[in-house]
Amino acid sequence: AAAEVAKHVQSYWLPPGQTVNSDLIVMAETARIDGTVDGDLISFSRSLTVSGSVTGDVIAFGAIVRINGSVDGNVRAFGDLVSLSGTTVRKNVTAFSGHFELDPKSRVGGGMMLFAGEATLDGRTARDLLGFIGRTTLNGFVGGNVRLRGDKLSIGFTAEIAGKASYTGHHQPEVDPKAKLASPLEVKIEQHRPDYLTPRYYFHQALSWGAAFVFGLVLILLLPGFFGDVVRSSHRYGPAFGFGALALFATPILAVLACATIVGLAVGIGTLLAWIVAFYSAQVFVGAWLGETLMGATPGRGAAIGRLAVGLLLLKVAGALPYIGGWIKLAAVFLGMGALALAVYNRTQPRAELPSAAVPA
Repeated sequence: AAAEVAKHVQSYWLPPGQTVNSDLIVMAETARIDGTVDGDLISFSRSLTVSGSVTGDVIAFGAIVRINGSVDGNVRAFGDLVSLSGTTVRKNVTAFSGHFELDPKSRVGGGMMLFAGEATLDGRTARDLLGFIGRTTLNGFVGGNVRLRGDKLSIGFTAEIAGKASYTGHHQPEVDPKAKLASPLEVKIEQHRPDYLTPRYYFHQALSWGAAFVFGLVLILLLPGFFGDVVRSSHRYGPAFGFGALALFATPILAVLACATIVGLAVGIGTLLAWIVAFYSAQVFVGAWLGETLMGATPGRGAAIGRLAVGLLLLKVAGALPYIGGWIKLAAVFLGMGALALAVYNRTQPRAELPSAAVPA
């Protein structure tokens, strides 16, 4: 049977005793399911409360997702708060949330995979628990293995883990001596170090410089005239910064609005792709401008390539500086995208023809 759809309504309510004998798709400000959905429930609502029963899966997107009834399938929830209170989920639970709650009366027949800022797990999970959670409080039962990665972990005296348990984080976990663990908790503490103290950081920086240099090299070899126009436009600081800020923020918004219609879909996608290319190429043009400012505008492709290499290197170093590096990167994006916009604008303007000289009699 075709799915029943309730959309563009302020609130939706399925009262007790009423059954929807198909999948139910709800798009509302608030949604409350007190009856029965004989199929899947898909909700795009700011607030969803399920106190009835769902024979299929629950897939929910919203700020608040509360499930107090029974779900025969899986629960896939995306929200700021995802709460399972007094519920029975026969299969698995997957949640992406700011805060996740599993109260003591809740039961999950399968496993759970959680991505959350904070999670309180007081109920029963029959199988494995996998979590990427900032702060985890575990007081319930897990029938399988537990693998947690996050910042802090607290295991209370009522907790019970039937399988293996491992934790990777920045702080030592707090484990109550009365907690029932089938095997000792495996703990790995990660010591946070500044990025610039790791070899990987310098490898990534070198890789980033190399990719930008190759991209700029292609532009110099294939479009030398246009490349030079953009670099020259970089010297017009005021207009370039203004056009760059406008292009950076306004273009993606207009592209998304254009995609809202079938006719404008191709235009919107094309504009968004062009914006991505312009965003990346901004560093190339600013690097070339910086090299030209320091080394002078010597003619020739070889000189342009050398200026590009030096300018990009200096730009990468400046962008890595603490506190001000992010602002330097943002300024480079403004300047580069603005210079590109100015060069394109100048090239699209018709050139005035010089008047013909009069032929003397």
